[in-house]
Amino acid sequence: MKRKPILFLILFLFTITIFLNRTLVEPVKAKTATSVIKWDKHRQYVDGFGGSGAFQKPSYIMQLPEPEKTKILDMIFSQEKGIGLSIVRNLVGDGVAASTIEPEPGKFVWDQPDWSKKKTAFDKDQIWFMKEAKKRGVSTFLSSVWSPPAWMKTNNSVLGTNNGKLKQEHYQDFANYLAEYVFGYKEHFDLDISYISIANEPNYGPDYSGAIWTPEELHIFIRDYLGPTFERRNVPAKIVMPEHMNFTEEYALPALNDPITEKYIDVVAAHAYGIGTDVPTFPVSKEKGKTIWQTEYMNQGDALQTYEFNTIKDGLRHANLIGDMFHKTGISAYFWWWPVAVNNADGSDLIRLTTDDDGEVNGMYRVFKRYYTFGNYSRFIRPGYIMIESDKSPVEDVQITAYKDPSTDNFTIVAVNNQPTEQQLELKLDNFPNTKELIPYRTSGNENLKKLDTVKVKGNGKTVTIQLSSESVTTFIPKEFELPAFDDLKDIFSSYEAEENDGQSPEMIAPPANQKKGYIEHVRNGDYIKYTNVNFADGTANGQPGMKHILSMDALVHPINGGTIEVRLDDPYHGNLVGEITVSGKGSNDWIKTSTMIDTNSDTGAYGIHDMYLVFKGENRKKLFAIDKLTFNDGIEKPIELKKHVLDFENGTTEDWTGRAGTEMVEVTDVEAYSGSYSLKTSNRTSSWHGPTMDITNMVVKGKEYEFSTYFRFVQPPATESKVKLTLEVTDFGGTKYIALDELDTNRNDWFELKGNYVLDPDITTIKLYVETSNPNDSFYIDDVIINPVQ
Repeated sequence: MKRKPILFLILFLFTITIFLNRTLVEPVKAKTATSVIKWDKHRQYVDGFGGSGAFQKPSYIMQLPEPEKTKILDMIFSQEKGIGLSIVRNLVGDGVAASTIEPEPGKFVWDQPDWSKKKTAFDKDQIWFMKEAKKRGVSTFLSSVWSPPAWMKTNNSVLGTNNGKLKQEHYQDFANYLAEYVFGYKEHFDLDISYISIANEPNYGPDYSGAIWTPEELHIFIRDYLGPTFERRNVPAKIVMPEHMNFTEEYALPALNDPITEKYIDVVAAHAYGIGTDVPTFPVSKEKGKTIWQTEYMNQGDALQTYEFNTIKDGLRHANLIGDMFHKTGISAYFWWWPVAVNNADGSDLIRLTTDDDGEVNGMYRVFKRYYTFGNYSRFIRPGYIMIESDKSPVEDVQITAYKDPSTDNFTIVAVNNQPTEQQLELKLDNFPNTKELIPYRTSGNENLKKLDTVKVKGNGKTVTIQLSSESVTTFIPKEFELPAFDDLKDIFSSYEAEENDGQSPEMIAPPANQKKGYIEHVRNGDYIKYTNVNFADGTANGQPGMKHILSMDALVHPINGGTIEVRLDDPYHGNLVGEITVSGKGSNDWIKTSTMIDTNSDTGAYGIHDMYLVFKGENRKKLFAIDKLTFNDGIEKPIELKKHVLDFENGTTEDWTGRAGTEMVEVTDVEAYSGSYSLKTSNRTSSWHGPTMDITNMVVKGKEYEFSTYFRFVQPPATESKVKLTLEVTDFGGTKYIALDELDTNRNDWFELKGNYVLDPDITTIKLYVETSNPNDSFYIDDVIINPVQ
């Protein structure tokens, strides 16, 4: 009997041990982040998403054969078959960029006796584009003025050069001109122009159609001429202004702060060029109750024309910007520049038509990832929707915005996951109509607005748990309002996950369901995987001049015994071989990237749409390698040597330095030199940012720290001090930023050094070094530019 207390003590200690083990060892489940979305918390109305047909770009679509012509139009305007753009932006003709309605004072084209003969050719491409959009449900048309007719301007030209402005004596003529434009397009073409914008980028005088306006001139023109004219003549179009190049309301403030002028303004619009990740607000526009639009944006500048800016990284950048502008600025419409076009670079388009060697469209096209992420918004958020309140950032690098149709129970939730890992979130649908299921449509590295399986809504339509793939944009809508899946069309801007193929050889052994991995664990000789409907188009990865038909493929593999990957078209055994990737044997425990160039010749190469097979070859009965994913690129990257660069101009050349604006004189001279006989001279500057620049992307290793330095001297020292700056222009997927390495306020008359350090981020896509001064009249020399890695 005396042993019982001991037994009880042992049992007690055993129980306590188990309890403590479970308490201390078992991981605590992380709390799922939550975004509360409030059905009854209204923000702004949505007018839609748009794109432009300015500068004859629709003429290329008109040249396409069928069925490609209809397919392209459906891809941009149809909600069922495309991304459902709901606004078309036009150029009001000036006689050069497009047909003008009044080529001479007082003589309108439709009043002339030969109008019936000329009508068909008048503004042919834009009118055709609007009518095709109208067939597909578009009813909103914005017409923007680039330039009044030449006879109304101070420079007697439609160009924006020489400070070309609207002559003050023609202010009323121009107001009448815009009224007649609206009435005439309705009478003669049955097109209702919904909005008129007075000026496109009034702060900029380009060497193409354009006109300079000051904020005060816009204010006076609207107050004393356009507003009263539209009011007196009952012009149905609403007035849009100022469409500044940058995303700001500053140019509209004189007009908004005048109660007479303000009542005539319906939309405050701006373009988004130069914008970074910090989206501005438009406080005065909001206070005055004005609708806000972003009416033009694209990937502008050489730094944004690389292959990477056609992939999901770029798609995410634009998805974030759209969500930020709707949430923070309160925009009601967002426009891309050209939705479809032929150009010398890719950045201006969502879809780029390809051409043959004679410059004629050939029926093929390249679809960039931004087309699909733009569509994650435009296809599902329709005119008349209202943005509703949501917890926008429930977790870092995830964005949630929501919108509803006030006339139905339809709604749209857009979730952007910028993180490299999958994220699980809970959405609480506050006071939503009873919804049982949501349908997700996802764009990711390897998916293009893919329609996914339904997601159950729990708690009587109040809560839904969603899974967001890494680096993806996912749109959720109620199942009762579902839209059809897109046709399966892959592209060279997507990644290809090995385990998510469209078919594989019968001999390949699939892993058990409970051991599924994010890659194929091993392949053997003769195995293959297949991807259907890959659109190679003309085999161009990067649309810049000189890059046509250049395409490469990268494979992420883990070597075992090594082998090769054959890239074949349409058949794994007899299909044309367009590339071959070599995988080394043992020697590394790491995943490695290995590459090949792809043959893109138009007869037997990766040209047009094909099924793509990856056929694995190597020694029989041996495991060759594991394979994770495949991506395309615009050439095989060569490793950059970590070394010091000295640019002293002693070879008598500019060593690839050029002017930032393109108008500066950048030349080698022997008049002055810090060392040796030569230096680089910059003159003919007209703005403070003008100066010499050099793209050093291929000279530096990303992720490393460098010291940058140069010697500087004025050609003629200014009378007062000028700020001299050595700066880096760094571009990544968050935009472009400017890093001041060193600066000095001076007017000294000798050589002096500018020096600074910077650690290059691994995600940098382009980096440029440049020199500038605050005085635009300064001419100067630089010498002994050194780019030195910090060891």
